[in-house]
Amino acid sequence: MLKLKGMYPNKRVLIFILISFIILSILTSSKILISYYSTEQSARIALAKQYLAIAEKIANGLDKDAYQQFLLTKTKDDENFRTTKRYLEEYRSRINALYVYALLLDESDVTKTMVAAVPSALQELPIGAPCTVPPAQVTQAKKGQNYFTSIIKGDRDEAYFSVGVPFYDENGEILGVIGIDIDAKDLEQVSLQVIKSSEITFAIDVLFAIALITVVFFLNKWYRLRLKQDLKDSEKTFILELGNIVATLKSSRHDLMNHLQVLNGLMQLKLYDKTSDYLKQITMDSKAMDLSLQVKNPILMVLFQSKWELAQSKNIRIQFDIDQSDFSRMESMDMVKIISNLLDNAIEAADIYEGSQPKLIRIICKTVGSKYTFAIENPTLLSVKEQKNLFQTGFTTKGNGDGVRGNGLSIIKRTVEKYHGDIDVHYEQEIILIQITI
Repeated sequence: MLKLKGMYPNKRVLIFILISFIILSILTSSKILISYYSTEQSARIALAKQYLAIAEKIANGLDKDAYQQFLLTKTKDDENFRTTKRYLEEYRSRINALYVYALLLDESDVTKTMVAAVPSALQELPIGAPCTVPPAQVTQAKKGQNYFTSIIKGDRDEAYFSVGVPFYDENGEILGVIGIDIDAKDLEQVSLQVIKSSEITFAIDVLFAIALITVVFFLNKWYRLRLKQDLKDSEKTFILELGNIVATLKSSRHDLMNHLQVLNGLMQLKLYDKTSDYLKQITMDSKAMDLSLQVKNPILMVLFQSKWELAQSKNIRIQFDIDQSDFSRMESMDMVKIISNLLDNAIEAADIYEGSQPKLIRIICKTVGSKYTFAIENPTLLSVKEQKNLFQTGFTTKGNGDGVRGNGLSIIKRTVEKYHGDIDVHYEQEIILIQITI
């Protein structure tokens, strides 16, 4: 059984590493695919601009009169056809393109290939053969706009993309389009070269992802340890308060027995008026706490009841100024940490206080706008140094006789910082007021 228990943490670590590896692989693969696609798009646009400029040169240098004469006959035997084809073939061999051709635009969405320069290994295209330029780009050409396409699959299983530039007659009418088809392999080579040059960047991305996962792992571990420590602190506070309540109940039972003995003695002596007065006093004392406290939060009610009983046993009066808020926006154990430690310090300080101020503790718990205000006021004696170091971790003045404990105050400080709250301390005429706003 001991071995099995020891395996669970290791198993969780292995599962975390496996899941992290899978996530890292997915993210890295996605990064590579996205980079490849974006690189391909960028390379295609760059190549398209380059070949559009070439197509414009071809269109500008084309013999428009010869081409117009060819359009009248539309036969390969026409000298004007051969003149136009030689011109296109010269450019095709110079730029090493798949095809360089002149397209005819009509009322349909399909362009017709009129004159085409093709590689010698391929069969010559017939005049008027339909072209694979998509309808969207055909519409652009009819509007007199240059165009370029995405990757197109041809009839011979070749992959290419096309660019086109309209050209005009003397009257400014569109005669046709000079088109160039570029082999997609050229585009792929450019993309692969770019990706290859980005291998270092990919490696850095992978290392960064590994570092990020490692940081998340250790942060999670640290958070769990901190949470565990906070839970221990909360349990200590809860057990302490529970012990105080049990002690209070024992004390109350003892006091009740004393009151009953006194009442029994007065009745036996037939001192009925004294008995009535004594009962009235007991009733007033028992209602004192109920009249002072109208607290919606049950945990605060129990806490105040416990501290009130403790203060009463030390002849210390407590005044409560509590509004009707339930203080639900704050974790109950955090609220207990703050108020319990403040009250313990206040009761301890008031108990040993020997100055001229009355032994009175004032407790304020109010909602002001969107914030909570908790304040404790009590008599004590503090030096200037003690006032400055009250909330320093480990600082205590208990040995100096004023009863303020630094350990509890440091817990209060950490809890207030958790809620990004403020602590204000005011000390004047042997009265200290600690106000916390959260």
